[in-house]
Amino acid sequence: MRKRFGILTGGGDVPPLNAVIYSANKAANENNIELIGFKYGWQGLLKEDYVEISKLNINPYIGGTILKSSRVNLAKVADGAKNVISSLEKLNIDGLIVIGGDDTLSNAFYLTNLPIILISKTIDNDVGLFTEEGIVNHFTLGYPTAAGKIASYVSLNEGLRTTAYSHERIIIVESMGMHAGWLAISSALGNPDFIIIPEFPLNYEQFKEKVKERYIRNKNVIVVIAEGSRWNNNNHISADESDKDSFGHPKFKGASEVLAKRLKEDLKPYFDTRNINSVNPSYLYRSGRPNELDFSTAIKLGREAIKYLNNKPDHPVFLITEKRDEDFIIGSYSIAKLNNIEYFHRYVNDEFYNSDILNATDSAREYLSTINNAFLDEKYGL
Repeated sequence: MRKRFGILTGGGDVPPLNAVIYSANKAANENNIELIGFKYGWQGLLKEDYVEISKLNINPYIGGTILKSSRVNLAKVADGAKNVISSLEKLNIDGLIVIGGDDTLSNAFYLTNLPIILISKTIDNDVGLFTEEGIVNHFTLGYPTAAGKIASYVSLNEGLRTTAYSHERIIIVESMGMHAGWLAISSALGNPDFIIIPEFPLNYEQFKEKVKERYIRNKNVIVVIAEGSRWNNNNHISADESDKDSFGHPKFKGASEVLAKRLKEDLKPYFDTRNINSVNPSYLYRSGRPNELDFSTAIKLGREAIKYLNNKPDHPVFLITEKRDEDFIIGSYSIAKLNNIEYFHRYVNDEFYNSDILNATDSAREYLSTINNAFLDEKYGL
């Protein structure tokens, strides 16, 4: 009997999602497997809302997800896991590919006896581990493209440093990142003056003095701040705690704007502060086409997901990126080793961030250099 696999995308979109879907469909066809796509993530499974992937015209170079997306916490849905299992059985699904960030992937921990392949995609780069042997899951899908973008946004070659220099501005650039500062840290290759991340609460008075001294010396300053950053009393710099999603995340309201306004007022005694500005690229980080590394990794992940499902795993398995010499390969990590998604969650630590200078360390720059590829070229001939 012909096998039937499902695939879904949940959470925030990233540029290589369609490439994964395209590649998985191609591998499924080659193995006489039917692949159906559940629309709007886990919501599609709950409502049995799906489409045959082979009937879609998928352009793998276009960002976003043709299957669309949503954020669903099965723990907050009445009989959520039970209904998902019922839908999979009713639709004769032999295996499921789940592509998402930590929230979307966390639902798999309620379905531990099913053949599920988990693919981490998030520009936050926070799904993985640090071990004595090295990094488990070297990067998440979507992070290489977003990392290249933020570095370019703040750089002298093609970013905000040019206008900061020309008009003697202080510019506060906002990065996505609710709990982890990986995207903000990746701006280091564009050489901002200071980087502020959630893992290391900000001592504002010390920061203000650093900005004042740097500006008086250089007449321009670039600061990158992650949206989820905190003051040193551990309160968010800007978040609406009364407006939380189903996973308990508050609505972040613009840390860059709050910080710029405070600096503008507090630095008035020292110089003209009218040119202190905030910039929030927001969804631009996750939009557009994937870069070369993101694209090639997505193609590998789609193929490997079908391969792993075809071998009938009896529990969910993470597919992970592994560094091998100058290339990246796809490995696996069993969910059986973990109690919940928090055990597969990495934060920026003091190996990668120097809180004294408020910037990335040499180790961080070395790590970032492994994923800082040029933008996608048309060499894959799909």
